[in-house]
Amino acid sequence: MSKRPRSIDVEIFDQKYSIYLKSPLSEPEVRRLADDVDNRMREISAAANTADSLKVAILVALHLAEELAAVRRKSDEWTQALEEVLKK
Repeated sequence: MSKRPRSIDVEIFDQKYSIYLKSPLSEPEVRRLADDVDNRMREISAAANTADSLKVAILVALHLAEELAAVRRKSDEWTQALEEVLKK
């Protein structure tokens, strides 16, 4: 039995989106993520003094990519440290 995609309506930067999920994320998790993106877009829009949603979205994407890269680097460091400890 295959699961049908679920639809969750959210609002980000004054635009409404229907998010179709095939993943096991819960509705509260999706809403929390949408709220985080909305907050980041509003912060960047205010700081950059622009309401151009495409520019703001690209800046948010760059900030999120930077955060993800930092998490990956730290994860790699911890993995390497753990492997070293386990070799002993």
